[in-house]
Amino acid sequence: MKIIDLNYGENYKEEIDLKHYLENKLAESLGIPNNQILLNYGCNSNLLLFISTFSELFLYKKKRRVKVLLDLPNYFFTLTQLQQWHVKEISIKRDINFNLPFKKFIDKIKTAKPDIVIVTTPNNPTGKPVSDEQIDRILKTVSKETIVFIDRSCVNTLHEISSKEILSKYKNNKIVIIRSYSKSHSLSDSRVGYMATNNSGIAKLLRPKADLNHNLHALKKFKSVMNNHKMVDEKRKTLTECNKHVKEYFDTLSDTKYYQSYSNFAVIKLPVEIKSDYVEQFMKKNKVLVMGGHRIGLGENFIRIHMSSVAGIKKFLSVYKMMIKNIKY
Repeated sequence: MKIIDLNYGENYKEEIDLKHYLENKLAESLGIPNNQILLNYGCNSNLLLFISTFSELFLYKKKRRVKVLLDLPNYFFTLTQLQQWHVKEISIKRDINFNLPFKKFIDKIKTAKPDIVIVTTPNNPTGKPVSDEQIDRILKTVSKETIVFIDRSCVNTLHEISSKEILSKYKNNKIVIIRSYSKSHSLSDSRVGYMATNNSGIAKLLRPKADLNHNLHALKKFKSVMNNHKMVDEKRKTLTECNKHVKEYFDTLSDTKYYQSYSNFAVIKLPVEIKSDYVEQFMKKNKVLVMGGHRIGLGENFIRIHMSSVAGIKKFLSVYKMMIKNIKY
């Protein structure tokens, strides 16, 4: 017999029930209570929820801005949210090869005593992961009151410690992990991601702010792939092959540099006479979209590319070669 729903709207109960079911399954897979995970609209919505909550908390209770340490460059959305929520940003800039100057990062934890440390791994836009050993050192360096916020939106082609192990191994730390399924399971059109914590106090703060709504079709799509580890393995293979093609070509050029990536994104330094805005426009005319460095804080001598598919990367390389030929001849 069909239930006549006079409590919610049409199909709303199905949506809520499915969301709770998926949260329970995710919590079970991470080894945490089901009230310590939030399923939301991808990592951006989770980041916004987290930053806004602790910004308000510190301004109201401690009468000061919350101090957040992170490395640069980083997600453009992350940086804009830190600005909009009046966070006191403490940053460590990556070196000329976009590697994390880890000693400086650890020293800054000790001297600045941040309230929150953001670890973006792999990093966007550089595609460079933070190693397991580095995560371990960070967690052993921060105070017990410092929240370590680990952004795992991008796929890591290198071996990495699981989120479940992080949450269970470092029980004395306050840890928050966000993960998106946009890049690992090709769900960019569905916007699904979670935020999980091993700390009940943090969960108590975040849970009431959760958006109860979601897209039913997106949830059904997510349910069908959430445990498909083969998709992730295939994605890693694709990213590895994409990066291989990019490296092979740009290593032949003396005036251009590709920075080794192990993820969905990679950065390329352009010849000094070519600016990122020109590359963007030329690529767009030839049906290829890239991100100019001038848009994301890298500067006009860089572009960021996304490793969506091997065919897509081959198309990019073909258009880039054509562009270079047109400029030189």
